[in-house]
Amino acid sequence: MHYFTFAEKDATLYEKSGSLNSGLDEILEIRKDVSDAGDVITVSRAVIKFDTSTISKLKTAGTIKDDAKYYLNLFDARPTALATSQSLYAYPVSQSWTMGDGRSYDDPIVEEGCSWYYRNGETDGTLWGPTYSGSNTVSSSGGAWISGSGYEGEVNFTHKSTDFRMDVTDIVDKWLSGSISNYGFMVKRSGSVGNTNTDADEG
Repeated sequence: MHYFTFAEKDATLYEKSGSLNSGLDEILEIRKDVSDAGDVITVSRAVIKFDTSTISKLKTAGTIKDDAKYYLNLFDARPTALATSQSLYAYPVSQSWTMGDGRSYDDPIVEEGCSWYYRNGETDGTLWGPTYSGSNTVSSSGGAWISGSGYEGEVNFTHKSTDFRMDVTDIVDKWLSGSISNYGFMVKRSGSVGNTNTDADEG
């Protein structure tokens, strides 16, 4: 039996505009723009949160078994200039964030809500910041997430791929057990590190 749930909130975090909020955009952009010399020019990542309360209730009732698998389904929206092969990664976000009601093309930009530098908006001053250390790596620029063994989902694809199905069972199990709080997924491209407070994360 299959159960489906849809995101309760999401947004794209754009490196090129550290305080821009895009909470109302219909499409999430997970980008890594590279120069002819191979240098990463700019990056964007997506934060996506799902309400897991129904899953938790169904699991408690025995409807969803302990060995259930959980997948994050992502749907293609006409990608361009993709490398021959690459990877997408999902990590559990380590802090709360506000979706906001901005769009990527707003002029002037909306700065209330999550962005590359801020969790809840520039005027609120809530910067993404490190809350974990050691085996759990956190970036404080472009979001904040937990990484390490058991904290990562990955899907490999080619430039001919369309939609993606990523196994995120390890992360969801940790949310359901209460070992970490459910603040959603951070979805990012391979090699899109950006500015970090640690040097252990290379994805």
